Amino acid sequence: MDPYTSFQVPTGDRPKYTGKKLVMLSPDASMKNIDAEASGAALRLAPSSAYKSHEEDYIKAFEEGDGIVFEKFRIAVINANHEEQIKSLLYARRSFQYEEPERYLYALDGPRSSNFGVLLWQMLCRLFGIKKDPPEIDPDPAPKDPLPESPPVFENTGEAYWGLHALDTLANSFTGKGVKLAVLDTGMYLAHPDFASRQMVTKSFIRGESVDDINGHGTHCAGIAVGGTRGESGIRYGTASEANLYVGKVLSNAGVGSDSGILAGMEWAVEEGCRVISMSLGASVEEDSNYSNIYNELAGMAMDMGTLIIGAAGNDSRRSQGRISAVNHPANCPNILAVGALDRRSEIADFSCGGLNPNGGLVDIAGPGVEVFSSWKTPQEYAILSGTSMATPFVAGVAAQLLEAFPEATAREVWDKLVDQARPLPLPVRDVGAGLVQSPK
Repeated sequence: MDPYTSFQVPTGDRPKYTGKKLVMLSPDASMKNIDAEASGAALRLAPSSAYKSHEEDYIKAFEEGDGIVFEKFRIAVINANHEEQIKSLLYARRSFQYEEPERYLYALDGPRSSNFGVLLWQMLCRLFGIKKDPPEIDPDPAPKDPLPESPPVFENTGEAYWGLHALDTLANSFTGKGVKLAVLDTGMYLAHPDFASRQMVTKSFIRGESVDDINGHGTHCAGIAVGGTRGESGIRYGTASEANLYVGKVLSNAGVGSDSGILAGMEWAVEEGCRVISMSLGASVEEDSNYSNIYNELAGMAMDMGTLIIGAAGNDSRRSQGRISAVNHPANCPNILAVGALDRRSEIADFSCGGLNPNGGLVDIAGPGVEVFSSWKTPQEYAILSGTSMATPFVAGVAAQLLEAFPEATAREVWDKLVDQARPLPLPVRDVGAGLVQSPK
């Protein structure tokens, strides 16, 4: 199936692989050498630089040839039915180093129905004054430094929704002004009234679909990252309200994409000079599985180029049922900042994935991710959602604030500042990493 084709997510198990291959190229690979070697294997590979002028151009590279080469990241995506040619190229080990299967990726919506039991328990606790929480599962045995005895509780106010209070954003004047921040997701509801005066740079990488967001997920994430206030109410919900928004539609209106579309969006964002990329998307992985070496190398190269990639840890856990799942692809890569989700009581969200895999797959930091208010598609224009998808753009917005405060900081330095300034919590490092993300002071 073509990675750019929009389709409804099937019930039951989601498909994992597209049939295409991702191939990492050698550091000294050039299109001239790649062309010569691919020609010998009867492959026609197009450079991504030749397909920049229109949204459909990346798709043409797949339709008119056998794959595409993302030159900036030295990654080739080769269409299905070329197993023998790929083996031949990998065996030669000149420009072609190693390969991985291309995956489908999905918008990381929170499990709206599965949270009912947890929300009901919390409501009963508040109603009847019950102090005891559901029992912790699989506690982290590692010793910890002394932490605050009572984790903070945050509420919505007339000034801002609870997520921004959790970040302590209102205590500073940083708005991410002038910082380019990319949200790679299902697009953006371009006519949203809260963004009427905002300039956006947009591009779609989905066949037959404009950037306009019919799903809503991308609009919600963009609002958290760079939105402002809700209509004329003055209630703030966006983190970096003056950052420059770049919207890459890499997931269809059904909330589905593939590695090649994500790679195209990432390359575009880096070339546009975005300092932060927020990706609330992913694919489930098994415990004890390895992360993608290709994505990890790509993220490392992006950091060297000045771009920090921030990814959602995933929503596969059901902690109230005794199950913690591993951090999703691609956030499980060591060079991608993985974000877990917290509720307003500073507790780990029931669905938030944990750092189970010692070989990568750690949670680096946590953000507000339960019952988060933000912008939404027409006609509602606003929605309250839960998920590590919501926590991720909060962290991305704080990264933009840090870059406003420290414009000369490298991507790695921004990463370090995010984790160093995080608010410690009396929770396992496995679940929240350094703790609750905090705006710069």
